[in-house]
Amino acid sequence: MIRRYFYGKINAIFIKESSLNPLVYKTPLFPEFLKIILLSQSEEAMRSLARRLLVWPMLVLSLLVAGRLLFGRDVRLPTTTLIFHDDTLIPVGNHVNLPQDADPPAYAAGIYMAGQQPRNGSACRWYYGLPDVLSYPPFRLTWTPEIGEKSPYRVLPFVVRGAAEATDRLPQVTLSTHATADQVYGIVELARRWEGPLSLAVFAPGLDAGLAVAQLDRACRCEPAMYKVSVHLVFPAGRPPALGAIGHTRDDCAASDLQGRQAETERKRRGMTYPINVARNVARIAANTSRVLVSDIELLPSARLASGFMEMVRQRPPKVGVVFVVPVFEIASNEPPPTTKRELLAACRAGLAVYFHRFLCPHCQRFPGLTRWMIRPDPNKVRPLIVTRREYPHHRWEPVFIGTRDDPLYTEEMSWEGKQDKMAQMFEMCLLNYRLVVLDGAFLVHTPGIKRKTRKINATVQEFFRPHERRNARIYQRVIKRLIKRYPINRRCAQ
Repeated sequence: MIRRYFYGKINAIFIKESSLNPLVYKTPLFPEFLKIILLSQSEEAMRSLARRLLVWPMLVLSLLVAGRLLFGRDVRLPTTTLIFHDDTLIPVGNHVNLPQDADPPAYAAGIYMAGQQPRNGSACRWYYGLPDVLSYPPFRLTWTPEIGEKSPYRVLPFVVRGAAEATDRLPQVTLSTHATADQVYGIVELARRWEGPLSLAVFAPGLDAGLAVAQLDRACRCEPAMYKVSVHLVFPAGRPPALGAIGHTRDDCAASDLQGRQAETERKRRGMTYPINVARNVARIAANTSRVLVSDIELLPSARLASGFMEMVRQRPPKVGVVFVVPVFEIASNEPPPTTKRELLAACRAGLAVYFHRFLCPHCQRFPGLTRWMIRPDPNKVRPLIVTRREYPHHRWEPVFIGTRDDPLYTEEMSWEGKQDKMAQMFEMCLLNYRLVVLDGAFLVHTPGIKRKTRKINATVQEFFRPHERRNARIYQRVIKRLIKRYPINRRCAQ
């Protein structure tokens, strides 16, 4: 094709010249001249092709090297397609070459106390006759913070109350967290890592309260830092908490006899959904400090996060409209959770840690400035990295942040099973022009294990979650319409 193209061009030139000089076509030099032209053009085309063949592999190699530096050995050419999004490399596709969490887990809640026996004394202040019996007058029950009296759930606040005279001397930022009854023992890991007060809301319908109280009693007799913890029970109005016989079980402080009992819970047997946003709101409202970090019980804070944060703000009063984002990561289940950024970066380079939900929901936790965060060394203190907003293209972002008790509440109608349960709150914060300060030198680590999409689709699991996802989606759209009427329009907030 190239040869015909150049032959046509040269032929046209000679036709034009022949109109002026009839001897041009008759010259014996024409075939040789044509060969020279064609050869020179072919050589130029070959050189251009060679340059392209050299440049593109170098570009792909550079991208792979950058991806390896950022995320370890998870970026592999044979199984992964690389796409630029925001300021980082996002891998898409299967992950057959990724390290799998095949080894025994290096972490379990309370495993650091294995072999220790519970003490006779308790670090906790119990109320309502607990931990032996549970008796409370009806007027002690409260409504949920957002829906109130019309909510199908009730709250029994402060079944355990943190020692106020001691917590006043702690960094004044409360870690507000939540759990189902089978997850409660995770509070010992937070209590020993978090320097400030803690507020825990437990979903405890019926006899699930007995399992929760048994774990709390063990925790209070084993972990001295439990003196900082306040606990609140959340339950359906028709299923008030009850103890049962499990409250008297005794074993060592690792509490392996009390953990992993999800299948035995009343919530599981009755197919109850987890009102995760009710629990979040209850834990936040019950905090005794104005600054709060609303987080999950499986998110472990880095060392000195609370004190480092308070040093950064230098006792300035909290300001509504500004929150401080704590980046979230996850680590392989056979690795100990890192406590410093230095340890976390080393795990990322080794392919043992990634940002949270990287393989399940990249847009949920991929925060602005991720590349900058990963490149910068450990500052050995908490400091601001960038100031951003929850606006397009980050409109699906669900950050974990240190805010105040006065920030918008979570939508209580949404369940954990329906997913994306924080989206409505983040949309409202965007309409209110909240500024989000991403923190450096501070992070949370989700444990145990790195979650990945499974190759085999479990039809039963899909059928269970699908109606809850549809319900959450309907609630979200209804809430969005209400918020749009309430606040000035900001199209960058997107939906």
